[in-house]
Amino acid sequence: MPSVTVSISIPATPEKVWAVVSDVANAQRWNKAWSRIELTTALSEGRGTRFRAHVDDEDGAGHAFEFEITEWLAPEHIVFTPIRDPDEELYQISLDWHAFRIVPLDGENSRVDLTAQATTRGLRGRFAGLLLWPGHQRPGLEEALSSLAELFGVEPADDPS
Repeated sequence: MPSVTVSISIPATPEKVWAVVSDVANAQRWNKAWSRIELTTALSEGRGTRFRAHVDDEDGAGHAFEFEITEWLAPEHIVFTPIRDPDEELYQISLDWHAFRIVPLDGENSRVDLTAQATTRGLRGRFAGLLLWPGHQRPGLEEALSSLAELFGVEPADDPS
């Protein structure tokens, strides 16, 4: 299963970083690709929370992606897993999950790791997953971490990892 992880140091405690990352209703603050978040369960935090992330395309058309929080260990770890229709067409590469891990560095700083993992199907999928998928995912993960860091006063960098 291919995966890619990017990391950034943030001048905030894990609890402060967690408060932002786990605020699912406002996740578009750190993921600029998501224009709007819609909670689809009564839960607003914790494992089992489901939400729809809306993405506006350049041509004005929009798409929505369904997610569920499948792991929640405050203030250390949260996993967002796509919800798929079991009858949905399976692609050669499919995202399994995005995960944040927040690691204390010292009293006032944290390292945030953001990982994306996928499943591949078939020989072409396996090949693309190993050689192409990490490079395709990395810019989006770096942009999300950069946006998260900006919320804590970190200036944007050319390469946040």
